[in-house]
Amino acid sequence: MKRRAAILLAVVLTFVGVVIAFPKGAQMRASRLSKELPEQFGDWSGRSQEAGSREKAVLAVDTEFERMEYRHLGQTKPPVQVSIVFSGKNLSQSIHRPEVCLRAQGWEFASERYFTWDDILPNGEKLPVKEIVCRIARMERNESGDPVAVLLPNGEQSYEWRAFYYTFFGHSKIVSGHYQRTGEDIKDRLFKGYDQRWAYVTVSSFISQKYVDQGFLVGSLEVMDEEETKQHIVEFLQELLPLIVAGPGEGTDPSLSEGGILNHE
Repeated sequence: MKRRAAILLAVVLTFVGVVIAFPKGAQMRASRLSKELPEQFGDWSGRSQEAGSREKAVLAVDTEFERMEYRHLGQTKPPVQVSIVFSGKNLSQSIHRPEVCLRAQGWEFASERYFTWDDILPNGEKLPVKEIVCRIARMERNESGDPVAVLLPNGEQSYEWRAFYYTFFGHSKIVSGHYQRTGEDIKDRLFKGYDQRWAYVTVSSFISQKYVDQGFLVGSLEVMDEEETKQHIVEFLQELLPLIVAGPGEGTDPSLSEGGILNHE
C-alpha cells in the first residue's frame, strides 16, 4: 500500500513539474466567456463594482476582474451579483478555491453541493456548478465608526443569507471543481502545448425568506426560500448567458492578441 502511494505521489509530482515547466512561452487560449458584462438586458440593469483591495492583493497582477450587481427594473426580484475573475499566466496564483475566499470573509457554510443545470446554456448545453448556501453576521458602524453586531429584538445575532453558484469557463471546457480545472490544465499543457485562460464565475443572490424569518422587511421584493432563489438565478442566467458565452473554442480576448498584456514572456 505504501509503495502504491509513493508511486502515485511520484506520478502527480511529475505531472505538476511538467505543468510548471512546459511549454514556458505558450500563448494562452481565450476563455469562452466574454470580458464584458452587459450594463442592461431584459428587465435587468447592472451597476459595475470594484474588486476588493484584499482580493486583488492575493492574486497575480495580470488577473482581471469584472463584477456587476444587477437590479430588477420592476423592483420585485432580489438583486443578483455576477463576479468574474479571469486567470493570468500564473495559473496557480490567479484563481483560488472559492470556498477559501468565502470562509476568509467570514461566511459560515450551511450546505454545499455539486450539480448540473440542464438547458441553461445556448444550444441546450449543460452547466456544471457548485452551490454554496451560507450566512454571515450582519454588522453596522456605530457613531465612532466601529463595527458592531446587528441584533434581533430577542438579543440574538442577525445574519445575511446568500446562495452562491460558481463554475469555471475555459477555452473549450466548463468545470465546476477546482481540481477538475487543474486536471484540464495538466492535459492541455502536456498534450496540446498551450494554456487556457479560465474565467471563474460566481453568481449570487440573498435569500429573502431568511430576512423575513428574522423579522426584517424586504419591501416590494418577492419573498423567496432557498429553492425559489435557485430558480430565480436560473431564470436570470437563461437571459444573461447567451449574451456572454461563446461556443467551445470560439472565445476572443484582446489581452491575448499580439501586444496584449498576457501575450509576452
